[in-house]
Amino acid sequence: MATTLDVTADNRRLRFFDNFRVQELGPDDAVVQETDWESLSSEKENELSFRFPGETRTSLAVKYGFNARNQLTVQIVAQPGVPAASAVWTLPGKILVDDVEDLEYALLDDAGALTGRKLFVYAKLDFPEGYAKLRVTFPDGSAAFITGSNRERSLAASEYQSGGDLARDLLAFRAATRNTVDGEDEDMPADVKFYGRWDLHENALVFVTRYDNSAANPVAYLALGGQIKGTNFGLVLERDGTAALQIAGRYAWNKNTLAWDLQVGHSKSAGLEARLGAEAKFVGQRGTLTLKGGATLKKGAQTAALAFDLKLTYAAANRNLVFTMTGDGTGYQVQLSGDFTIRNSSVTFAISAVDKDGRKEVRGTVQFGTYTRNAELKLALESVLGRNGLTLKANLEFRFFWGPTGPVAQLP
Repeated sequence: MATTLDVTADNRRLRFFDNFRVQELGPDDAVVQETDWESLSSEKENELSFRFPGETRTSLAVKYGFNARNQLTVQIVAQPGVPAASAVWTLPGKILVDDVEDLEYALLDDAGALTGRKLFVYAKLDFPEGYAKLRVTFPDGSAAFITGSNRERSLAASEYQSGGDLARDLLAFRAATRNTVDGEDEDMPADVKFYGRWDLHENALVFVTRYDNSAANPVAYLALGGQIKGTNFGLVLERDGTAALQIAGRYAWNKNTLAWDLQVGHSKSAGLEARLGAEAKFVGQRGTLTLKGGATLKKGAQTAALAFDLKLTYAAANRNLVFTMTGDGTGYQVQLSGDFTIRNSSVTFAISAVDKDGRKEVRGTVQFGTYTRNAELKLALESVLGRNGLTLKANLEFRFFWGPTGPVAQLP
């Protein structure tokens, strides 16, 4: 692999080295002068820049790319003073990303160790062809792809522990450069992590890394295509009918607004809500509550389609009335509210809401059973209402919902 790049610029021969030195060469390849070079990046172009002693700075426009081994390639393009483009220079290294509008590429030495030298590259990053390939679009409009390590699940959503309330979410992309060290191929894992929060922008769910000064309008974000679906496995983005990305989330049914108060991910809410369609169904039977149907993800005037297909088991245990996910419910919560009724010791929880304008009512009923025959259910009710609440009235109605620390009951 070539460790140098030769080009003719301003009628003199230049040789760039991967140790960030550049030489001017004479007719017999003798070194005329030598200095350091650096990479410069901006929205207009990427450049290699240097200044020989006593001269003004020279900056040469370059074309970057990524080869099939996810290695950065560099080519000085034809431009004023450069009559012909250079050869393509392939550099062994490691990809570093923490923003959607630039990346860094750290160079390796002959032993495969990081040298501390980096190239700074301006580019816009997105996932237009699924989540297995990260597209890198350069200022000249050309694009290259960084291929993920896993064809199905290279992109993963999780929590950023140090981000504060408004930026507690993390998107990590697993990839690696394959470099040749001592004649053997070695993979150098990339470090591609985006920090921010989920939001709705241009009628689509996006991952925002930066807002404008008003903190309301996204200016740097990743648009992730696919259908949004609420499932037992979390909020899922599907592409071509296949679950491609799982996001932690929480839905709290708001009886007063006929909508879900929605939190996507771990950051403080971005003002999202999910409004159920008229066909959405709540069905409770045999210990299982099923929520299924269509909904609209909303933020102001913006909307995006959202599908629900959730199954929860419900039971009285540990002095609480508990809904839990059937299957793998890790990182996902559903909070419900409605009218909770005790008649003749039979316990019923009705999830219901009626639009004031007379639109279709959303209703579902969950039968918890008979508390006189279920000691755990009785203990759970007593922990919510107190012992007198069960003994003084045969028929008792109150609003019941799950708060931050457990069940909450409010008398009408």
